[in-house]
Amino acid sequence: MILSLRDEALSVHDCNRLRAHNVPALEAPVHRAVRQAYDEAIIDCADGFILTSQQAAFALPETGKDRPVFTVGRASAASARARGYHNVTWGPSDGAALAKLIAQEGGGQLCWLRAAKISFDMARALRGANIAVSEAVVYEMQPQTSWPQQVLDAFEQGMVTAIMALSKAQRDALVQLLDHHDLWHHIPVIDFYAVSPAVAEAAKDDGWQAVHIARRKRAISVQAAVIVNARTKE
Repeated sequence: MILSLRDEALSVHDCNRLRAHNVPALEAPVHRAVRQAYDEAIIDCADGFILTSQQAAFALPETGKDRPVFTVGRASAASARARGYHNVTWGPSDGAALAKLIAQEGGGQLCWLRAAKISFDMARALRGANIAVSEAVVYEMQPQTSWPQQVLDAFEQGMVTAIMALSKAQRDALVQLLDHHDLWHHIPVIDFYAVSPAVAEAAKDDGWQAVHIARRKRAISVQAAVIVNARTKE
């Protein structure tokens, strides 16, 4: 059984895809997305929007859906389209690459809908390219203090065979929950799937049975690695 650590809505998406390929999966979020109060006027007057995560899509306004939206990755683009936006441009799953794409295409006064904590400062990068950017902090990722009993039972019954981590923050929150629930003794028989070399490096001394790195820095690439390895073991 594979555990997805993303927040509830996204971990459900991960697990449904794995189950569709006959890979047992279970949602085990280590964070939850908490919506934050923000100035709607800043968003309403924007000529376009930037999304660097799927979680921020809820803040896209209900009006002016012809405005351009620039996203990191296809998943964020799909979230924007689900909100009714059709002029959506997605870039690689990397903030710096998306900033370069936006700098090339322009887009007027853009508003970056973002989390409280960020790993890449999109606004700063674009201002350096003379692109006007406003910011709206629309959500915060907060760590879960515990896992539900279903996840704990999966560990204790020896059902967990692998865990997927899509960021160093997820890996760090995972460590906290493993400590909290005293689950470290299970780790030597569990594989760790990392979205990038940086995440794998952070987890290299944790004691995993094996550490796998996705070919591309995308959630779907991590899922693909899990599916391929599951099939080779059949």
